[in-house]
Amino acid sequence: MRDGDPASKSGSRIIRILLLLIGAAMIAYALSDDVFYGGEPGFGAAQALIAAIGAGVALSALLSAGIAGRILLVAIAGLVALAGAEVAGEILLGPRYRPIYKYDDRLIFKFIPNRWSVMTRSPINGGQTVMHHINSQGFRGEELLSPGAALRVVVYGDSFIHAFYCPEKETFVARLGAMLSQRLGKQVEAVNAGVSSYGPDQESLKMESELPRLRPALVVAAIFAGNDYGDLMRNKIFRLGAEGKLVANRWSLDPKVRMLLELSQHESILKRAFRDVLVRYRGGQGGEGIDIDTLLRTSKREYRSFIVERDDTVTNIYVDYYSANISLEPRDASSLYEIALMHAVMRRIRDVAARDGVPLVFLLIPHPADVADRYDDWRIDHKRFPDYVSRNQIAPLEDAARDLGVPYVSLYDAFRSRDANSLYFHGGDDHWNAAGQLLAAQMMTDYLVAHNILGRRAAETGAPGRYGLTSESSRDLPMATFTQDASR
Repeated sequence: MRDGDPASKSGSRIIRILLLLIGAAMIAYALSDDVFYGGEPGFGAAQALIAAIGAGVALSALLSAGIAGRILLVAIAGLVALAGAEVAGEILLGPRYRPIYKYDDRLIFKFIPNRWSVMTRSPINGGQTVMHHINSQGFRGEELLSPGAALRVVVYGDSFIHAFYCPEKETFVARLGAMLSQRLGKQVEAVNAGVSSYGPDQESLKMESELPRLRPALVVAAIFAGNDYGDLMRNKIFRLGAEGKLVANRWSLDPKVRMLLELSQHESILKRAFRDVLVRYRGGQGGEGIDIDTLLRTSKREYRSFIVERDDTVTNIYVDYYSANISLEPRDASSLYEIALMHAVMRRIRDVAARDGVPLVFLLIPHPADVADRYDDWRIDHKRFPDYVSRNQIAPLEDAARDLGVPYVSLYDAFRSRDANSLYFHGGDDHWNAAGQLLAAQMMTDYLVAHNILGRRAAETGAPGRYGLTSESSRDLPMATFTQDASR
């Protein structure tokens, strides 16, 4: 077919029109500021690149028919390949780069059901890749059994319970369920209701909405002494009112934080993966030592923002800092307030469980720096902080549980009497490892079996729901502190 043929002219015209349409569409997309490739609001580098490519495609319509045709094929093939890569990336990379959280107007954020998540431990902690699943009801693990199929134990907590860094079978919750099943000779279903970065305030609200439908035989509420005091300052869900009573607070989520939370679910997975690789290449992971002064300033700043300045805007929903004020300066105004607020929140947890007739046991988890000699880079100058003792964070939790009449298992003395360095991760990750979770599960199992807490439920008629042992009747149970060396 010669260039002068009508068919050739028609084909050339179609090629040029398609190039103009594709180029115009790319420019229009760049100007639309769509979040998929545009990211945060505003015209940025990604939009500029798309607009530049679009302009180049459109201008290629001015070239000879042969060159323009080849550019059209490349443009179409490139767009098809990009679409295929996004689909494949969502399947393969989504569990690693697509967060499993969404905004919630009561809990601040919560899990997205039916999602997979992948993380890789740092080399110092073994470097293993761990995958876990959030089921259709928003809990880590397999789908729940039908009501009444087994004795159900629900465990609430933060990342120590969620345990995204450990395979399912190594988690505290899974080990507790397996041990109780073996010791009791009955099937026990342990439900992992932990959510990373949650505080006890969020746990109490989660319990309030879930216990009526879960109808468990027991609730275990885990509190991490290392940062849960500070969570109450960061979440701003409750404050202390008249006579020290707990009152709901009208918090609001910072618009940019909410925007980023929403963006994380809608942005291109390829773009998210590329940005993460770039950050890692530039050395954006770890490496810094512990700055205790910064942690102390941060603790006091969070208290001052929420309580003194009455700033009810939530600006931090993920990063939990060590409660250095409680540990180093327990008599500071910020420390005294946070301890009192924690006591009130623990009371709320007790009352929520009692309203549903569910026995409650607290699990109190210490920070590794307080139970392990020379843990990583932690060094505390006792001359600068004469009020520091390693029980400063855990003791108020134990005192509150005793005052509220709620049974508890405190891990402090048992962990302190061992080489606790072997019970936690290292290199900036202060979570317990598989060994720490195993020991904690053994201690909790021993306590529950010794006092026949689940045995009482198993001996009843079998219908799930309300049953004999409540928070009030549990007052007669001794508290499990497992004291090994209380002087340390």
